[in-house]
Amino acid sequence: MRECVDAMRGLVYTVNGHCFEAEQDQDLSAEGIIRRRTKIGQQALSELQDFKPFQLAEKAVTQNIAQLEERIVELPKPTNNPVDFMLEKEIRGYVSNQKSSIDFVIKSMSDQRVLSSVLDAPPYLSSLSDAEWNVVRERARAALHPQQSEMQQWLRKALAEPREGMAATKRMLLARCELREDEDGQFRSIREPMAGVRPLRRKNAAA
Repeated sequence: MRECVDAMRGLVYTVNGHCFEAEQDQDLSAEGIIRRRTKIGQQALSELQDFKPFQLAEKAVTQNIAQLEERIVELPKPTNNPVDFMLEKEIRGYVSNQKSSIDFVIKSMSDQRVLSSVLDAPPYLSSLSDAEWNVVRERARAALHPQQSEMQQWLRKALAEPREGMAATKRMLLARCELREDEDGQFRSIREPMAGVRPLRRKNAAA
C-alpha cells in the first residue's frame, strides 16, 4: 500500500513536470499548450483507471482478509437435539417479548445459549431485522475471534486510504491539466463544449 501511495504521488509529479515543460515551450502557441496539456492529462487519467500499483495493493489486502476469514471458526450450527431445539424456541420467544430485542441480545452476548438461539434461526423469529441480526453475528464473531476480527477491520480501514488517494489523485490531475470528466466517461478540456450539448446559436440581430 505504501508503494501504491508513492506511485500515485509519482504520477502527479510527472504530469506536473510535463505540463510545466509544455507551458515553457516557446514553440507552442496558447492553444498548442492547451492541447499538449490535455493529451498529458488524458494519458495519465487513462493510466489511473487501470492503475497496477492499486490493483496489487487491493489484491494483497483482499487475500489477507480472506486468510483471516478462514481462521475464524463458524458460529454454532443449528441443533438436532429435540430438547435443545425446544429450549432455543423458548429463548427466541423470550427475546421477542423484550422491549428491545437487539439491546437484550447485545447485553446477553456472553450467554452461548442466547446467541445460538438467535443466530441459528431467521431474524424475525427473535423480532430482529436483518440488519440487527447481522450486527449480532458480527459482534459474536468479534467476541469469539477478537484478534482476527480486529486485524480484518484494520485491513479494511488501511485499504480505504489508497482508495481515497486514487480519488484525490484524479482530482489533482483534472485540475492541473484543466480537464473534466463528461457523462460519457471521457476526459476533455474544460474549454470544450459538454458532450451532447450543442452551443447556442446567436440570434439574428435583425430579428
